[in-house]
Amino acid sequence: MSFIAIIPLWLAALSLYLGSHRQIIITRAVPRPLAGFSAMSLFFLGIVTFSFDYPWVSSMLAALVVFMLSLFTVTISSGYSRQRTLSITGGVCLLSLIFGGASYVA
Repeated sequence: MSFIAIIPLWLAALSLYLGSHRQIIITRAVPRPLAGFSAMSLFFLGIVTFSFDYPWVSSMLAALVVFMLSLFTVTISSGYSRQRTLSITGGVCLLSLIFGGASYVA
């Protein structure tokens, strides 16, 4: 389950990036209040998903660490082209689903 918790945290970091006026992925930036609300909602969803495997304090700490890493990675990948950024995002989500499914089955 902890691999699946990476997906909402990654999307929260991506929504914060899409709320910036300097982003290059979409033509118009997402309004900041909407980007902030979606980031907070996805961050809380990541904490809840982590809490299925860990206690609450540990899940909050794990979510914070993964979110900070996601912010850094989204910022680095945004320097590439639009197609490459979207493929990196899709790859992260796909790998998280594959490893999450494999760890659930095993």
